[in-house]
Amino acid sequence: MASILEALGIEPGAIVVNIIGFLLLLYLLRRYAFGPIGEFMQQRADGIAADLREAEQERTAAAAERQNLQQQLDAMRETFRADIARASREAKQAIADLHAEARTQRQQMVAQGAEELRRAREAMLAELKQQVAAMAIEVASKVVRDALDEERHRAVIDAFIADVNRIAHEMPEDELAR
Repeated sequence: MASILEALGIEPGAIVVNIIGFLLLLYLLRRYAFGPIGEFMQQRADGIAADLREAEQERTAAAAERQNLQQQLDAMRETFRADIARASREAKQAIADLHAEARTQRQQMVAQGAEELRRAREAMLAELKQQVAAMAIEVASKVVRDALDEERHRAVIDAFIADVNRIAHEMPEDELAR
């Protein structure tokens, strides 16, 4: 084999020296270059892995917080809807109460007006009866002066009072109010 190497112009001693030098260089590089670089690379890989774990934890925490906020938002929306529904029911109830109160007041006013009209009619009838009685007395005194007997006198007064009562009852209430 040495003859083949010499034929190619390669010295076998130089190859051995080159191989030893290469192995020595490889040892030195491994000890002083690749070791620290490998250690640095391992530290960097561990740091990246830790950062990735931390980022994953933060992403999970953010997702949980987002879910929590979504639940709070949904609860607030539901509360808002319930408040609106309650306010709407209360407003409708208040309107119904106001309508009922207005109806009650209107009925009271109508009843009060009817009562006042009845009292006015009774007062008017009482006044009319007094005036009729006064007129009857006046007529009676005239009749007495004209020498009517008592029986005729009573008949005239009774007829007059009956006519006045009949006319008062036949008159519409609005004419009595005037």
